[in-house]
Amino acid sequence: MVDVLVKANDSLLADLIMLSLAQETTLNVLRLPYHDSYKVEDVLREHCLVVIIIEDPESNNDLMTANDLLQDYDCLRIITISPEKKHIHICDSYRRPISGEAQMINLARSFIRANWSEVKG
Repeated sequence: MVDVLVKANDSLLADLIMLSLAQETTLNVLRLPYHDSYKVEDVLREHCLVVIIIEDPESNNDLMTANDLLQDYDCLRIITISPEKKHIHICDSYRRPISGEAQMINLARSFIRANWSEVKG
């Protein structure tokens, strides 16, 4: 079971995403509005999860940025959806020991192949 936290204010897009995620039997979905930002850390401490942030241009609340979350948690995937810019941004955080220079080079090569081929294709 994969835990998914959706950070979003009320919107048609957020409702649609929640409805789609809820239909997946392998996902455990929780939704928090922007004004409950302080609760995000409590949820993250308990779960290794995916965080979906739907940007709200009208919200003036301070929201944790993806960089803040990635620095503090070892096992996390953040998907930020920007309806105004019409794009998503995906960030992953995980820790693994590096056994040497060759492993670092392989990690860099696999990133290029896995990610850029999707964008160009």
